[in-house]
Parts: sequence; C-alpha cells; structure tokens
Amino acid sequence: MSAVTVRCPAKINLHLRILAREDSGYHQIETLFQAVGLFDGLQVRKRAEAGIALEVRRLESGPGSGDILGDLGDPARNTVMTAATAFFEAAGIDPAVEIVLAKAIPAGTGLGGASSDAAGALAALNRLHGNPLAAGRLLRIGRRIGSDVAFFRQRRGAALAWGRGDRLLPLASPSREVVIAAPAERMATATAYGEASVRLDLPADAAVLEGLDRVPPRLPPSVRGNDFEPILFGRWPHLGEIRAELARLGALEARLTGSGSAIFGTFSTADAADRAARRIAGHPAAPTVLRAPTLTAIPEPEAIAGP
Repeated sequence: MSAVTVRCPAKINLHLRILAREDSGYHQIETLFQAVGLFDGLQVRKRAEAGIALEVRRLESGPGSGDILGDLGDPARNTVMTAATAFFEAAGIDPAVEIVLAKAIPAGTGLGGASSDAAGALAALNRLHGNPLAAGRLLRIGRRIGSDVAFFRQRRGAALAWGRGDRLLPLASPSREVVIAAPAERMATATAYGEASVRLDLPADAAVLEGLDRVPPRLPPSVRGNDFEPILFGRWPHLGEIRAELARLGALEARLTGSGSAIFGTFSTADAADRAARRIAGHPAAPTVLRAPTLTAIPEPEAIAGP
C-alpha cells in the first residue's frame, strides 16, 4: 500500500454546557456531538524522500471553497502536521510521506475542521504503515492535539461527551438534514472561553441528562442549549437573528455550534432544509450557507491505487 485517503467530516454541537474551569485553564464541559457530511479531504502517500511534506489547498469544488475559508495558514502549524509528527514519534518510524489536505470546512466557526483533520491524519497514517498503533494509543495522541479529536476518532456519528469533551458515550442518531450559516465574524476559542468564565456562575450545578441512550428526534430540555450563545449574540446580534429565523422556518434544533460562529438548524426533510437554506442565504448579514446530512458513522481511511 502506497497511499491512503480519508474524508474528514465537520461536526455540530447539539448541546454545549460549560461546567467548570480547571486551575490549568481548561474547562470541563458536557456536549452532544453530531457529525455532518461536510468534508475536508486528506491524502497520504509514501515517498522516497525523508520527512513530512504537507500541502494545504482549497477544495475548489467544495461548498466552503470561497472566501469563507480565508487564510489557510502556515502548513507547519496545521493540526495535520502536529498529528503526523506525533504519530511517527510514537510509532518509532522515520517519516517519508507527502500529505495533501483539501479544505472545505470553514475554520474558526465551531465546525471542528482542525480536529477532524488531525483525527483523519492519525487514522490514515496508521493504516498506511500497517496499523502499528492501537486505537487507544491513537486516542491518547489525539487528545494532546485537541479535545474534539477524540470524537472524530471514535467513528460513530454522534456521542455525548464530558470532561474536556474527550470522554465519550457513542450514540445512534436519526437521519437529519442540516443547514449551516457560516458568517464572516470569528471569535477565537480561547477568547470565548475566557468571556464565558466571567459571565457564568461556575462550577455549574449538576443536571439530569435524561433520554440519551440515542439522539432522540427532539432533544429533551436538559440538553438544549449552548453557553456561548449569549457571548456571541451579544457581540453580533444578527447571529441570534439567524438562529431565530431557522427556528421559525421549522428547524427541529437551531443553535450556535461549538464556541461559534456558525449557526445551524436541523430538519427532517431535504425540502424543508432547502427552503430554509434559500431564506437564510438572503439574510442581510449574507452568511455563507452550507447544506449537509447528519452522519451515522465517521468514514474510515481507504487505500487508493497509485504507483
């Protein structure tokens, strides 16, 4: 096997609650992850030259291929490079690979693209080299890169998460159509958590999370919210307007994902989602509107033909 490819999906947070701030500065949370079919693409290929060569490009045919992607950043600081470096160190293998990352998931929107890319890189590199690392070892490596990496490593389409977001209970989820409004505004995750620590009364009281052996068609009241919404909606009121419009258009769930800034609505039919997407695309804030189905599983890496 000389090359492996993997699709790296986005995620939405159907629920996100901040429970406490650790002395380390990290936060304890509870959240409900759902993977959606908006993908970055990752290809890993062996080469004769030593080292790790990473190219990051826009997925020109993808829904996020326009200005919404913004600056793709320095490849040396990309989470894929971080994951690759950690993989080879843990496996005791001298690196000799070229990696191409094709981006379609907008960065800085709470859709988890960077974490998904890191998880995909770990999975692809492991398969390319004959699976030298067990799943638990890959999970520990992923946790050091980012808390959300654990969700993308566990392969199920949905999961209840707690701790730093890396302790997981995989769940089955219903099929839904998702409308995502990705605005131009961005807030750094660290900034959002810093403001949340000031605004919220932490540690939060315990709550009973009922009815979560699977993701229900409609979420129970105990898992319907996002603690970052007051922060972002206070700074950018039009984000709250978009969420309210999605709810008015019949979304089963409508809220901010992650620490923002994307807003999503879930719908039971493609027709309902299409109508909502057209309406949101005409909002004065002019967000980029993306459409994607929910996923029941996260794609596994696949070997590809090549020299």
